[in-house]
Amino acid sequence: MVIMEKKILQKGRSYYKKGKVLWVLKHKEKLFSKVLGTYPYYVEIDLAKNSNKCTCPQGKDCKHVAAALSAFEEGFYVESTNPLSEFSPESFIDKYFFEENPELGLETLLKELHYQMNNDESGSEVAKLIRKVLKLFPLSPSKEIGFQLRDIFEEFQRVFSDYNLTEDLEKEIEEATKDCSL
Repeated sequence: MVIMEKKILQKGRSYYKKGKVLWVLKHKEKLFSKVLGTYPYYVEIDLAKNSNKCTCPQGKDCKHVAAALSAFEEGFYVESTNPLSEFSPESFIDKYFFEENPELGLETLLKELHYQMNNDESGSEVAKLIRKVLKLFPLSPSKEIGFQLRDIFEEFQRVFSDYNLTEDLEKEIEEATKDCSL
């Protein structure tokens, strides 16, 4: 197992407990993860070689790696035998959410949407995530998800009221949620 300082492991465990680990993918002896920090960071851990990488400024042996390890140790991961999952872990996770677990996918996307709503100055990532939610929503429609999506969108609408995109997204949300009696 990857060896890190106790303080970093504690911070990582705290990140995991706070829900900052969006997903972990295991392929053979490697783990891939997306962890919310100052920015979304991507983690790669090679369990066989006892090495790790992170896209954060520290680059390795960081709290994001420790958070991904904590999630893995707690059983919060998806396993894949598909060789392409190592090439594009996030694409594999998207496929997993769409085909096998849309409820978890919606929960994960909403978590990331809340995060991006507070961090995405352009609105581009938020709009992309809203559209991903709208694609998953018909597979697992619920009033709760619909309410959360509308709450996030109201904030988006307030911040980006002058964007033509805002009007388009509003129509897309209304269409997708109309049958949920919201």
